[in-house]
Amino acid sequence: MDAPVHPETTGAEDPASFFDRLGPSYGSRYQGTDRFHRYYFHERMEKAVRGLDLRNGNVLDIGSGTGDLYGVLSARFPGMRFLASDVSAGMLEHSLVPPAQRLLGRIYEHDLGTARFDAIFMLGVSTYMDRDELEKNLAFAAAHLAPSGNFIITYTNAHALDTWLRALAKGLLGRRAGPGGNVLSSGMKIHRYSHASIKALMEPRFRITGWDALNHTVFPFNRLLPGPSVATAKYFSRLGGAPAWLRFLSSDLMVRAGGK
Repeated sequence: MDAPVHPETTGAEDPASFFDRLGPSYGSRYQGTDRFHRYYFHERMEKAVRGLDLRNGNVLDIGSGTGDLYGVLSARFPGMRFLASDVSAGMLEHSLVPPAQRLLGRIYEHDLGTARFDAIFMLGVSTYMDRDELEKNLAFAAAHLAPSGNFIITYTNAHALDTWLRALAKGLLGRRAGPGGNVLSSGMKIHRYSHASIKALMEPRFRITGWDALNHTVFPFNRLLPGPSVATAKYFSRLGGAPAWLRFLSSDLMVRAGGK
């Protein structure tokens, strides 16, 4: 098995505490003037929901943050039933999801009985889960996915040029940056996975039905030169899929899967 590249050890801020601090402003960062964040959010969201028909469907969003996925899906499928979970009280406090549809804490610690979901999402959260935590979430998702349901999850790509450069920058920063408003300076442990290790994680519980490569930009140019970086990334994004050469230029990998 191709093991995941494991986290840096320069500090270890708890993810819940980090996202609690960001809760009041987190949603706006993807809709504001920051061109890179806007591109990153919209590409991930567009690929995550592409082809889904969730009219009258049951949807679970694990690690829902401030509810951006709910905002997108509720506009398209007003008849769906949506449940959001997050370990961060600060994120849920500022969520678009109605309070009665929010669960605070780890999803596998909630008893959902025999509930089955037509779509289960885990977008942008495996990065902050250690292996044991990730396995528990995957097991929960497999147990609660409807027979014809879709499980959509993203992983930070261990073999991306962007990932290597970010790790190098974080190593150089060390603790000097202090607690920050971004992952690079936060001190959080970052968990990265290769294409092969993702398959090894997923295939015992799921049937993989599709791959997408996300964010074809490279740090720090995506922040210093957002216009050219985003324009180039959008060109690559139209190619679709996740061939090996494109994975090298993609910071994240998205997997779509069904139950076994």
